[in-house]
Amino acid sequence: FWMRVAMGLALQEDNPTARAIEFYEMMSTFRFCPSSPTLFNAGTRHPQLSSCFLTTIADDLSAIFQGIYNNAMLSKWSGGLGNDWTPVRALGSHIKGTNGKSQGVVPFLKVANDTAVAVNQGGKRRGAVCAYLETWHLDIDDFLQLRRNTGDERRRTHDMHTANWIPDLFMKRVEADGQWTLFSPCDVPDLHDLYGRAFEERYVEYENMADQGKITHFRRVKARDLWRRMLTMLFETGHPWITFKDPSNVRNTQAHAGVIHSSNLCTEILLNTSQDEVAVCNLGSVNLAWHIQNGRLDVDLLRKTVTTAVRMLDNVIDINFYPIEAAKRSNLRHRPIGLGLMGFQDALHKL
Repeated sequence: FWMRVAMGLALQEDNPTARAIEFYEMMSTFRFCPSSPTLFNAGTRHPQLSSCFLTTIADDLSAIFQGIYNNAMLSKWSGGLGNDWTPVRALGSHIKGTNGKSQGVVPFLKVANDTAVAVNQGGKRRGAVCAYLETWHLDIDDFLQLRRNTGDERRRTHDMHTANWIPDLFMKRVEADGQWTLFSPCDVPDLHDLYGRAFEERYVEYENMADQGKITHFRRVKARDLWRRMLTMLFETGHPWITFKDPSNVRNTQAHAGVIHSSNLCTEILLNTSQDEVAVCNLGSVNLAWHIQNGRLDVDLLRKTVTTAVRMLDNVIDINFYPIEAAKRSNLRHRPIGLGLMGFQDALHKL
């Protein structure tokens, strides 16, 4: 098993045999473990080795179902999914093409949920997807209810994760016991790509426009009441997770490349997404417990492990089989890797 993975990750090395042995020695002694898609697929005919894929779903029917198709293809080859659904217009919004009213984001989330059930990572494990929605979206109350065990089953998604994408301004309103205005994204299209002071200024502008009657499809709630509903659902169902938009973007080292619209399935990485880029993360984990030698942390061994692990993760990007073009474009452009830690408590126990 370890040798297949090692050989699969060494395919494009100058000396693949020597590198494969180096990779094998490190994995088989449990100093480092690649992510599960790498373990599943390395050395196979379709080596999809990346862990997580992040997408932004546009407010257009063809784009929505393209996003769901992307979910299916990525899930087929063992990818975990993080979908940013904020741009999709809210329930009751006007549809210009048909002169009708939108059903909102929830019915599409139901389809995404059922897609993750149907396409179960090549029969190896359940499909896994997380949907993100910003706190100012008019459908936020329905979004909070998605994991409840009561209510209309057609508006429930029991098999997917959900996460709140919260701007700092909302928390300021909670602290001040102020009002919070909910909008449909089709009326406030630039809010999703703004953060920090620029977001706050533009949001207040939209609130003023609503007061003047220039925006008619909106709703005012007490910020603290909405916050309580968020926490109640979190305690009741474990969802939606609380994630914060502004710190994610303020600390983004790739801010020049775009805006972060969500995290991924497991909320451990933050990458830019756009209409032509599906962000990808390539993960592995260093096992600290196996670097404790004779009662101390073997720093030299850890240095060797990290150096080899980064080499392996870098190889993942080049060897990878990409189910969709947007993921290949993003991964080769930005080359993001994530090196995690495991066995920390075991290491402390050994010490």
